[in-house]
This record gives sequence, C-alpha cells and structure tokens, in this order.
Amino acid sequence: MNLLYGTNAGYCEQTAVSMRSVFENNRDLEIQVFLLCEQVPAELRRKMCSVADDFDNVQVTCLNPQPFLEPLEKAFQMRNWRGSSVQYIYACICDAFPRLDRILWLDGDVVCCGSLRELWETDMGDTCVAAGLDCTPFLALQVDKPFYNTPFYFNAGVLLFDLNNCYRHELQQRCRNVLRGFGKKLAYCDQSMLNLALPPRLVHRLDLRWNYPAGVSRAAMQCVSLRDTPEKRTFSAVQLNDALSDLRLIHYIGGSLPTKPWFAEYRSPLRVDYIKYRAHTPWREEPLRTWPRKDWKEAFVTDFSKTWDTPGMGALVSLYQKLHGWGSSVQNLPEK
Repeated sequence: MNLLYGTNAGYCEQTAVSMRSVFENNRDLEIQVFLLCEQVPAELRRKMCSVADDFDNVQVTCLNPQPFLEPLEKAFQMRNWRGSSVQYIYACICDAFPRLDRILWLDGDVVCCGSLRELWETDMGDTCVAAGLDCTPFLALQVDKPFYNTPFYFNAGVLLFDLNNCYRHELQQRCRNVLRGFGKKLAYCDQSMLNLALPPRLVHRLDLRWNYPAGVSRAAMQCVSLRDTPEKRTFSAVQLNDALSDLRLIHYIGGSLPTKPWFAEYRSPLRVDYIKYRAHTPWREEPLRTWPRKDWKEAFVTDFSKTWDTPGMGALVSLYQKLHGWGSSVQNLPEK
C-alpha cells in the first residue's frame, strides 16, 4: 500500500499519530509511506518518522515537495490552507509518482481504526479518485457557491488516486485549469480545486466509514441524513449507524472551534482514538494544547464547542440547510 502524507513543522505530531494508527492496524500489508515535508527541520523529521521503528512492514521516505509546488505557486498564486500549500501536490501527482499505479492520501488529522485492505483494493473502474462525502460545507458559514448545489461534493482528507486513470483523464491539467480560473478565490482551496476539476463520473464514492467527520456532532449527522434527496444523495440513518459500527478512518475536521483532539477542550467521544495512538509517539509525554482565550470571541467559541451532540446543534444545522435550499436547486456542473 502506497501512503501519502503532507506536513509542515507545525503538524508533525498529528501526522505521526496518524501514521502510527495506520501501522498498528495494517500489519498484514507492506506499506510504503511518502512523506511530503514542507520546511520541516531534519531533527523533527526523524522524530516524526520514528513511529515506524517498531514495524518491519513499513518504509518511510521523506520528500521535498517544493520542486513540484514552486512552479504552481509562481504561475497561479494559490491560496494556502492554514499556512501550507503541500496539498496542491494533486495538481502534479502523476509527475511526482510516475512509477506507481495508485496512492492513498491521508490528512494528518485522520486516525485509522481498522484494516485498510478493503479500501486499498477498491475497484475504481474508470474513476480517478475514490473519496467520501464532505459534510463540512453543509455546516460552514462560508461555502464555495459553485459546489454547494452539486450532486456530490467530496472531502479531500481521504483520497485514493488511481494514477493510471488520473493520467488518462488529465487530472493534472484539469487542476491547473481550475487554478488558472479561480486562483485565490476558493474558500476550501485544494479540496475545491479537485471538486471543480473532476465531474462526478470520475469520482468513486466511498461510504462514511472511510472518512467519518469527527468534528460533526451525531445530532448534526442525523439531520444531514434527513436531508437525503434523489438530487443530492447524502446517506440514510441506517448507513450512518452501519458506518459508526465499523469506523475505519476518523477525520477530525474543523478549525474555527477547538474541534481537534490535541486540544484539552475537545469534547468529541471520538477523541479517545487520537489519545490512544498518541501514547505510542514521541509526543506522549507532552501535555495537550489549550485553546486560547485571548478575548471574548475566543472564549465564546470555546464554550460553544461544548454544545457537542445536542438537539440544539442539530436543529441549527437543519435550519441552515433549509435556508440554503439544499436539494431543491441541485445542478450538474458542465464538464469542461
């Protein structure tokens, strides 16, 4: 299994935890990890990669992404995502890995809870990418309008690339065409780039267990299931329960609230998975971070995050979706 991560100096702990979780649950697979290190000091790289020392079936290779990213940055002036542009490797993924047939991208805030063999061996047919539904834009206050009413807006935290299909369908050129047209206008950056570049017919849809959004409350997810329509398929309550009974990949989405498990204030019941694997990394003795309360706004979001999994949160989400006309004006984007 070829595994791809991207990190900078501020995200090494999270990437180490994610890698450790994959290694622990996939001892029967030969795993080749490609680690794109964006300005990560050598000592920190060694610390991060040490999580592989206990596994004979794992090989980690650190790569410098700048030779691929710098031409893109000069040509398109892409918008960074929280200080990083490493995810734009999608726009040159065939050039970066010309000898591979497929590769699995995982965000650093994704934790593995079980075997990935079934995912790795997914029959993707003629599609370029296998990905799961993104629930975040349905809850966010700012949504990339070109995508909100598309039949399937996918999340970029877990992406299985069939590189042969990517080459045949010119994924790299499709991505660059999007960057040329939108540049810094995309609210969700590389994720929106991929969604614009790939029509639904070139995306294989994964079910929730392969990219479960830990930053979305159970009540909110149930509301999303109620908004399932023929025009915009989400998931049923049965599919939601099935996914929760067999979670394989947990994605700790979120940013404006302390919705990350390395913050002490994080309230999700799924935090135990992150803590479990963190205990087997070089960061195990370090305390969890504290969400800053520098002013009343930050104090407010800290307290608001404690409404985790409440009926009020679910009702708020349902109202937001209704006000945005979810399902009634879905249209397929014209393929370019």
